[in-house]
Amino acid sequence: MTRIEERGRARLKLRFPDWRARFDLAASEPFLDLCEAYELAHVGLDYWTRSDAPLRDEMIADYRDLMASLELEAQIWADREIEGRSHARKR
Repeated sequence: MTRIEERGRARLKLRFPDWRARFDLAASEPFLDLCEAYELAHVGLDYWTRSDAPLRDEMIADYRDLMASLELEAQIWADREIEGRSHARKR
């Protein structure tokens, strides 16, 4: 796992404390890609939050929407991985 993926996962765990264990168990490439994207989106949001550019408010809204979408996708992937492990154990 790359550092950027680790930071994204850590941010997701802070954002959703009840999901920490699930996020810790998730390790698929698609999930880690989401963690990376989440970290990059956070960096973008931070940049635009500090900006005084004319597009500031629009960009902040776009990044918040993106992050909300990534949060949902991360939860879906984490659940899929846990369900997959659960089904594999039952076999």
